[in-house]
Amino acid sequence: MQNTPFSFFSRNTPFFFKFLTTLACTAAYSAIGKQPEPPPPPPPPFDADLFRKEEQVFSGHLEFLYWTVEEGALDYALKAQRPTWGPDQNYAQGTFQTAGFSFDPGFRIALSFFRAPRYWEVKWQYTRMTVRGADETNSSPGSGEFLTGTWPQIGPAAPLGNLRTATSKLHFNYNVFDMLLARVFHPNPHLRLRMTGGPTIAWMSQEWVVRYLDRQNNCTRLNNKWNYAAGGLRLGTSIDWYWSSDFYATVIGSAGVLMGSYHNHSKQTATYQPGPAYNTTIPIKDSKLENIRASFTAQLSLGPSWQKNYKQARVEAFAGYEVTIWTNLQELYRSTGGTPTSSKETWLSSSTLALHGISIRLSGDF
Repeated sequence: MQNTPFSFFSRNTPFFFKFLTTLACTAAYSAIGKQPEPPPPPPPPFDADLFRKEEQVFSGHLEFLYWTVEEGALDYALKAQRPTWGPDQNYAQGTFQTAGFSFDPGFRIALSFFRAPRYWEVKWQYTRMTVRGADETNSSPGSGEFLTGTWPQIGPAAPLGNLRTATSKLHFNYNVFDMLLARVFHPNPHLRLRMTGGPTIAWMSQEWVVRYLDRQNNCTRLNNKWNYAAGGLRLGTSIDWYWSSDFYATVIGSAGVLMGSYHNHSKQTATYQPGPAYNTTIPIKDSKLENIRASFTAQLSLGPSWQKNYKQARVEAFAGYEVTIWTNLQELYRSTGGTPTSSKETWLSSSTLALHGISIRLSGDF
């Protein structure tokens, strides 16, 4: 009989002893013949450096803006939709025709320096916008459905003096320069928070031209201009929150107060000459205002961004919507009429100035 590893057992060996001995020998034989397996790979680190927070870098930023401007107090005509009350004195009747801006392109360029590992950053940025708008309203053909101006109009008596057309043209010029110092925080590996503050400079201007043409093509022209140049302080914050697959949620907000020089000029001329004593080269309205004033501004930008780390660089692409408001700037000065020596009461119309639209930014380290 051939020997096996368990042939030493006799018939008198107890069964329980045979079982235990067989189990132990089998386990030892299996352990000797089995090769060790390699350890499993470690999981990826949770604290991966998504923001290259240990790298000291310069960054360039180029941003495309497609914005418009929203303002109040820009009514220039009333268009009646049905016959008006008369022929005696009446008041505003019809639908207000208001001037508006179109969407126009602009840009923002910036340069920043991040100081690692001290986690502070300095950024210089310049924002430039030019926005325009044009509107036109024509009189209705119906009897008694008049087109009237909300500014004075000079012309012959009705019906020749009735308005045929009212036009409006707007031009807004916007420039802002900021130098912002930021303290950078990383509350967790997926979140970057900047607390920013620094000086800001703004210079902007607006021109609004309104023309009234009557049925004899006599023209009354109004030109309202204001400009503002100021400096101040801006404070804010920005947040980059990682979601997944190199996509982030980005929020930027700031608020500031500026103090500077404000100029407002309203001038109105007419081509119609009621009599020899009237000189059409002299304005029928010519008022100016100059003062030093404060303006409050606030900005909010929100949208998704794609951010990617490479071996020697980091790239960011952002697309979102931005809203910026300014106060105490948009003002229009109307007045009562009368003889040259009579008093003129001032009627002031004012509103908040708001710029808003799409912002698309590309940033890169170098």
